[in-house]
This record gives sequence, C-alpha cells and structure tokens, in this order.
Amino acid sequence: MNSIRTQLTLRLLIGGGLLLGAAGTALHWQMRKALTAEFDATLRATTQSLATLTEQKQGVINLEFAGETMPQFERSNGSDIFLVRTPDGHEVERSRSLGDAALPMRAGSPETPDYFDITLSDGHALRCASLRFTPQDGDDDERKTSCVPALEAVLVVGRDRAPMDHALAALRAGLVVIGASALTVLAALVRWGVRSGLGPLNRLGESVAAVDAASLGTRFPAASLPIELRPIASRLNELLARLESTFARERRFTASAAHELHTPLAELRALAEMNLSTPATEAERTESWRDAHNATLRMESLALRLLELARAEDPGRALHCEPVALAKAFAAAWQPWAARAAERGIHLSATLPPDLIGYTDPAVLGVILGNLCANAAEHAPAGTPLRITISRTTGTVTLHFYNHAGDLTAADVPHLFERFWRRDTARTDARHHGLGLSLATEFATLLGCPLTAQLCTNGELEFALQLPTGLTAATPPRVS
Repeated sequence: MNSIRTQLTLRLLIGGGLLLGAAGTALHWQMRKALTAEFDATLRATTQSLATLTEQKQGVINLEFAGETMPQFERSNGSDIFLVRTPDGHEVERSRSLGDAALPMRAGSPETPDYFDITLSDGHALRCASLRFTPQDGDDDERKTSCVPALEAVLVVGRDRAPMDHALAALRAGLVVIGASALTVLAALVRWGVRSGLGPLNRLGESVAAVDAASLGTRFPAASLPIELRPIASRLNELLARLESTFARERRFTASAAHELHTPLAELRALAEMNLSTPATEAERTESWRDAHNATLRMESLALRLLELARAEDPGRALHCEPVALAKAFAAAWQPWAARAAERGIHLSATLPPDLIGYTDPAVLGVILGNLCANAAEHAPAGTPLRITISRTTGTVTLHFYNHAGDLTAADVPHLFERFWRRDTARTDARHHGLGLSLATEFATLLGCPLTAQLCTNGELEFALQLPTGLTAATPPRVS
C-alpha cells in the first residue's frame, strides 16, 4: 500500500533495527576484545611463571615443575596444557593434560608472546601463548669455566577457551533478546509517533473532504498547523478563494443570463397568448410579429455572445498568430459601427500608421477591436469624439481608445469588464447585454495581451490594449 504512514513506519523500523544491530555488534566486539585481553593476560602470567621455572645446566634444559602448585597441568584431558621444547623441535617437557597432541611451532618474545587459537584432536578448543626465551643458568660458575653456550627454549601454554566462548555466546543471546525486545518496543513507539505526527495531516484531509460547493468560504487556520503543512493550507486557502470567486461569478452569470432570457421569452409568451385570445387587424398582427422578431433578435444576440464567451474560455483553442496590419484591422472592426457612430455624432480620430504591425491572431484581435468599437459607438455620450493613439516600447505596441466617460465614475471602472454589468439606461437596448467588454477582456487574456481601463483626469475613459510586434515578443503558449 502506497501510504506515507507505512513508508515512515518501515523506514524508521529499518533504521532502528540497523542502529540496534550496529550497537549490539559494537558491544559484542568490545566485550569479546575485553574478555580476550583478560584471557591473554592470564595466559601470559602463566607462561612467564613456567618460564621462570625453566633452567639450563650442562647444556641441558630442565623444567622444575611441581604438580602440586599447578595441578591443572597434571590432569588427563585437563583444561590447561604446556609444552617446552628447543627451537629445533626437541621436546623438553609437556603436561600430562596435553597427552600426545601436537602443537604448532610458533613463538613470540617474552615481552610480547604470540597468541593463537587451536583445536586439539579430541575437540578441545584452546587459546595458546608461546614465547622463545633463554632459560636461567643453573650454575653460572660452571658455565663460565666450561664455556657452554646459552640455550634457548620455546614454551607454549594453552588454556581451554570454552568458558570464554560460553560467556560470549550468552552475551550474544542476551543481545539478541534485548534487541528483539527493544525493536518490539520501538515498533510500538514508532507506530504511535507516526500516527500522532500525521494526525494534523489526517485532520486537514478530513476538513478538505468536508468542503463542497456550499462551503467554499471555508478557510483552514494555517497558523495552528505544523510548519510542514502551512504551505499546503495556504495554497488550499488560495484555491478555495479562487473557487469561491469563480462560483460566485458563475452564479451571477447564470442569474443574469436567465434574467436576460426571461424578458424576451415573457414577451413572446404574452404576444402568443394575446394573438390566440384576441382578434386583431392586419396592422396589429404586423406589429405583433415585429415585436416577436425583436424579442427573437434579443435572444439570438445573447446566444451568440454566450457562444463567443465559451470560445474565449476554451483552454484547447489553438491560436494562429501572424503579422497583422493594425490600421487595417481597426478599419475592419470600425466599419460595422461607423453608421451607428455617425448617427450618434461620434467622431473618429485615429492616428494608426499603415506600417504598424502586431504579431497576433487576426480573428481574435478582430473580436477584441470590434467590441471596443461597439462600446464607443453605442455607449459614449452622443456628439463626443473617439480618439485612437498608439505608444511603442521594445517588442510591443499599445493601442489607446479614448472617449468621454459620461456619468461613469472611478468606482464604476473595475466593473466594466464584468459580465452583464450595465451602468445606465442606454444599455437596455434589446441587443445590449453587458457582455461586449467581457468578451474583449476574455479574448485579450486568451492572446496573452493586457487590456486595461482607467478614468483619465480630463474626463475621458481610456482602454489600452498591448500587443507584441514580432516573434521575439512574449506570446501565449497555445500558439500553433
């Protein structure tokens, strides 16, 4: 199971097990070293004692061994053995406990005996110490007169290592039992610790699971959470804020769309009921059909606007960017509204050079410019001018649309791009739904081109659309 709790538990237990194993191994090694050192010290003392009992006289090495003082060497198959011999292998003396067993020819110095382990033919495991030394002279005067050379001897002393091995085996068993018990306790502690440590995460998950469309106002208290969870809670709070805003906008959009559709539908129903229930003259029927036609145009206009909004919000929409002559694009966008602007006395003043080029999608740009032209032609105060200017920076060109703001205030500017927002009665025409500027900003976002609005100090309303001028300019990622 791919679970954080399981992974943490396993990793902590593996780490704890390795740590206990390493500690047990180090303790066993240290104890083995100490016991071996103590064992070797006893062997060395015994070896030195036997060496002092060895003497040479008249070229003969003799061990003055007294079994009463060291009875362990006199027992058959005893635990302690010794062997004295010359460097050429000639035996001088061996203990009865050694029997007929052979020992290797190894020797150290009296200061640093050679220690080694050996197993006899009868199965006894011994630890031995051997040294090469010069036995003391039994008669110094005789040696001096006869000029007999000093002899050397090799002494090997061994001791059964079974007690030490048994002690080490008991230590290993104890370490295994203690390690297993400690690992069991560690497993319980790790499980409790992981469960407690992940408790805030579980509670956060439960809180997130409880959030639905009706509780998007929920916010998670990041300050009370562990440091590791605070970024997650902060990101969740930001996500919930965006979702809450989006849902609220969609609810307003749905309510506004329903309201916009309700009026023409109610008109159509009233016209149908009146025509079905009341006799009418030919002129009255013509007027009734004209009203029905206007209501239908209003619904058709709203449906087309909603379809354009859906196109703007389509994340998979492919853009086909290419060099666009901005003066020509603006002329094409203004042409459908020129008559309406002339009817209302809106005078166009545009200074767009013919060679002014923008790099963008011409169709999407046409929608943006068309909606900006429509807004000026329909909603600017009658008899006022519409000015179009440009400003350039490296890689970008900005189109500025200026028209008189009329009764718009600074508080109204942030609402200009909201869907279905209408400031005055001029926007209650059957084909005006408060969606034009929303469409413009949605398509500008699709292009990755900023579209802003501000109220100027001279009473003019300015819309600014920034466009890239070449391939090196920043373009949206969905360009094909």
